[in-house]
Amino acid sequence: MKAAVYTEKGVLEIKDVPKPQVHPGQLLVRVTYCGICGTDLHNYSYGIPSQGAILGHEWCGIVEAIGDCVEEFSVGDRVMYYKHAGFDVAGSEVRTRNLRPNPRAIYSAPGRMGAFAEYFAVNTSQAERIPDNVSDKAAASLEPLVAGVHAVRLGKLKPSDTVAFIGTGPIALYMIERVKQIGVKAVYAAEICPVRAAKAKELGVEKVFDPEKEDFISEIVERTGGRGPDVVYECAAGGHTLNQACTLVANNGRIVCLAVYQGPVTIEPLDWYMRQPEIKFTTNGDSLPADWETSLKLIQTRAIDVEEIISHVITLEEIQDTFLSLLDPRRNTMLRVLAQP
Repeated sequence: MKAAVYTEKGVLEIKDVPKPQVHPGQLLVRVTYCGICGTDLHNYSYGIPSQGAILGHEWCGIVEAIGDCVEEFSVGDRVMYYKHAGFDVAGSEVRTRNLRPNPRAIYSAPGRMGAFAEYFAVNTSQAERIPDNVSDKAAASLEPLVAGVHAVRLGKLKPSDTVAFIGTGPIALYMIERVKQIGVKAVYAAEICPVRAAKAKELGVEKVFDPEKEDFISEIVERTGGRGPDVVYECAAGGHTLNQACTLVANNGRIVCLAVYQGPVTIEPLDWYMRQPEIKFTTNGDSLPADWETSLKLIQTRAIDVEEIISHVITLEEIQDTFLSLLDPRRNTMLRVLAQP
């Protein structure tokens, strides 16, 4: 089969590799779409994966074969990634508390096989049938929507809150829609990429600042009456963006860091520690079943139109150039990108 194989830092090559073997309790899925996640981009650019790995986890596809002991799926089923299939809320919480996951070890595990390929083998515990009223493109966007819904929930928003986003990539754009649905006093953002900034403005952000050209911290503090925003969602994972979030947030405010920091970060607590911000680092790894259920309902009811954020569908042959483009925010013209093997 054809796959985009990670060969070295910053390089994906299209290669012919063996089709995955389907083991007991697994499905062999013919991939329909797989979204490009910011984590894929960061792992690729920082050299985290092991040589020969296949990236890609925001997938949907069609069941090609089923392993032994599989009764709940059939060949031909449309399926999507659904992390909490078969687990209840309590079970998920217990598993989360008892684990000490190390993302670097997870992402660099030898033999890691993702869905930037024609076929993908997955455990049934991480797959779910796609409802008839959900398109394939929307199904491939469920996982990033869950990440956004989960992160928004952790912000503990109130209608009187003012919110700021640092970075408005695809997940942050979903979060902006969710925040506007919940209802807050005002939303501001800082974004370098012009196309993402324009989309954030279209989704209802009061003012989007260019952090390389504007002092967005002073501007937002002034617009909030000298307080700063009650909640800051840090979605950029730059070397200094965590410190910016801490400098920006109001006294006793809340910072939710959704982006994955791959390299060292610089913080200067003397500038902000007396404001006693609450800082929460999160990923989709600690999402709950309710986040998945809520997100699927948002897609089914079109309360959030996840396809609106999809700007490009590419072939595997285009994936290397696409990764390079997405990592150049000034020149990037894409929002959410799906690969179609």
